[in-house]
Amino acid sequence: MQNVFKNLAYAVVSVVVIGIAANLTFAKHVLNAQSGLLPLHTQTKNIEQVEKISPWYQFVYYDQKFIEVDNHTFVVITKQPSQYTVAPTTSIFKLVWSSPTLLMLCILAVLFFITQQKRNKREQTQLDALNAINKDLNALLNGLDIKHKELHSGGPVTQICYAVQSLSDNLQRIKIQSDSHVYQDKLTKLIDRHAYIEHISEQLTIADQSKSKCGLLFIDLDGFKQVNDSFGHSFGDEILIQVSRRLEQVVRQFKLNDAHPVHGLDQNLSRLGGDEFSIFVPNLNDAGFCTEIAQTILSEIERDFVLGNKLVKISASIGIAVFPDSASTPNALLQMSDVAMYRAKTDGRGIFRVYSPEMGNKIRRYHYLLEELRLAIASQNFQLSFQPIVHVEDCSIDYFEALTRWHHPIEGLIPPSEFIPIAEESNLILELGDWILLESCRQMSAWHNAGMKKVKISVNVSGIQLKHRPVYDWVLEALEKSGLPATSLMIEITESTLITASDEIIAQLERCRSAGVTIAIDDFGTGFSSLSTLADLPIDVIKIDKLFISQAKDNPKYFKILNSISELGAQLGLKIVAEGVEQLDQFELVKDMGICCVQGYLVSRPETSRNVGDKVLKGNVNHIATTGTSVWLPKAN
Repeated sequence: MQNVFKNLAYAVVSVVVIGIAANLTFAKHVLNAQSGLLPLHTQTKNIEQVEKISPWYQFVYYDQKFIEVDNHTFVVITKQPSQYTVAPTTSIFKLVWSSPTLLMLCILAVLFFITQQKRNKREQTQLDALNAINKDLNALLNGLDIKHKELHSGGPVTQICYAVQSLSDNLQRIKIQSDSHVYQDKLTKLIDRHAYIEHISEQLTIADQSKSKCGLLFIDLDGFKQVNDSFGHSFGDEILIQVSRRLEQVVRQFKLNDAHPVHGLDQNLSRLGGDEFSIFVPNLNDAGFCTEIAQTILSEIERDFVLGNKLVKISASIGIAVFPDSASTPNALLQMSDVAMYRAKTDGRGIFRVYSPEMGNKIRRYHYLLEELRLAIASQNFQLSFQPIVHVEDCSIDYFEALTRWHHPIEGLIPPSEFIPIAEESNLILELGDWILLESCRQMSAWHNAGMKKVKISVNVSGIQLKHRPVYDWVLEALEKSGLPATSLMIEITESTLITASDEIIAQLERCRSAGVTIAIDDFGTGFSSLSTLADLPIDVIKIDKLFISQAKDNPKYFKILNSISELGAQLGLKIVAEGVEQLDQFELVKDMGICCVQGYLVSRPETSRNVGDKVLKGNVNHIATTGTSVWLPKAN
C-alpha cells in the first residue's frame, strides 16, 4: 500500500511539472498571438452572453480561461469591458505541444517517472527479501523450540536483528541438544557406536601414555531374534530399552560413569546396534574386575522382563578384551571382544569369555570360509548326496534325504556342520537353498520317471529361508521347473524353527500340504515344544532326534519318552522316523515300539546319485515298476 501511494505521488508530480511547462509555453504563445503571430478573433457580442467553460484539459492549463462561441472553443487572449480577443484553441495547442522546450520537459518527466518506478521496484524486492529472511528466521526459531516474543514494531531489519539475537542467546543450548541428537542412539538414549569409538580412542591414548590397561565388554543378547519374531519389533524395542536401563545401573554400581562435558551422555556405555551393547572400563588394575562386571551383567539380564501381561526370559553372551594385551586400537579391541563373545555363544550362551589368540584363529577361519562360500555358491561348486529312509518291516525305500556336500579345491571335503551355520548367519543360505531345492527336485523327477513313483525326496529348509522366501510360491516354482509331482516332495523343518514360526509361515506351509507336499518336523525332542503342540502344527512326519535313539537302551527315561512319542504319533496319524540308527539292536528297539521308518548309518551312509542309481535301478526295474519303490537292505555287520 505504501508503494501505491508513492507511485501516485510521482504521477501527480509529473503531471504538475508538465502542467507548469504547458502553462509557460501556453503563455508564450498567447504573447505571440498578441503580436500577430496567430490568427485572432474579436468577440463583439455582449460580454455577459459569452459562455465560459472548463474543458477536460483545464487541469493542465490551470491558469488560462476558455470560452465557447457557436460550439467552438477559444482561449481568451485579452478581455475588454465589452469584448474578448480570442484565438482558436486548436491553433494554440499545435504550437504549445510542438514546442521543443515542452517536449524536452515531457521527456524529462517521463524519465523521472520511469526512474522512480525502477527504484520502487528495487526497494520492494529488497523488502520482500528481508521479509522472507525474517520469515525463515522465525521458522528456524520455532523449529529449534526457542520461545521469543513477537516484535510488532519496527521494520523487517529490526525484526531480523531481534530474531538473530534470540538465536544467539540460545546457541549453547542448541549446541548441547544437537550434540545429543548426533551422538545418541534414538531408541535407548545411550551413546552410539561412532561416538563410543571416538571416546575409546581418546582413552587408549591416555592409557598408552600412562602405561595402564583398559577393558572392553561386548554384550550380545541371546534369543532376542526369537522375541522379535514371536512378539513383534515394538516388543523387542521395549526389551532393548529395559536392557539399557539395567546396564546403566551396572555402570553406576561399578562407578564407571563418564559423562560428556557438553551433552552429558555417559561415554562408557554404548548401544553398538541391534541387540549389541558395550561397556568400556578405563584404568584397569585387575583383570578380574572385568569378569566381575560381566557376571553382574549376566545376572541382571537373566532377570524376568515384564512387558504388559507377559514375562520374557533371555540371556546374554559377553566377550572381554583387554588393552594392550588383546589389541591396541579401538576398532581392533572391539573386534577382539566380538570374537570372544562369539566363542561364548558357541560354548553354550549365557556366559562370558576372555579373548585369547586361539579365538582369533577361529574368526579368521570363519571369514575365510565365508568368502570361499560366496565363490562356491556363485560357481555352484556343490554336490548332493542322498540318504535312504526305509520301512522297518521290509526295508523298502520311503524317501531319500538330500544332503549338501562341499568339496573345496584346497581344503577338500568341508562338513556341513562347519559351512551351513556360516551360510545361515550371512543369509547365503538363501541362494544355496534355492539351488538345493531345485537340484533335489530335478534328481527325484528323474527317479520318478524311472519308476520310483512312491518314493519322495526330502529337503531341509532353514528358518532364514522360511522368513525370506514366499514358501508356497517358492516350492511350487521348483516343482514346476523340475516336473516333479508335489506328492513326491517332503520339506524338513527343525522343531525349534517350526514352533517359533509366524502365523503367515504356518499358513504358507498349510498351502503346501494342501498341494500335496509332505511336511516333516526334524530333530524332534531337542526343542521346547510340548507334545500337545503337535496337533496344531502343519506336519505329517516326526523325525526323532538321534539322542533319544542312542540313549533309549541304557536310560529308562529316554526309553519312556521315545515310547510316548511313538504312541502319540500313532494316535495323531503321524509317521514316525527314528534318526541315527547305527546298530542292529537300535533297529530292533524302534521296530518293537512301532516306529515305522529308520534313518542312519546302519541302513546307509549318504550316497551319490550315481551310486543310488546303480544300487536301486539296475536289475530291479520290474520290482520298481510293480511297487513304485525299491528295497535298501542294511549293510551286514
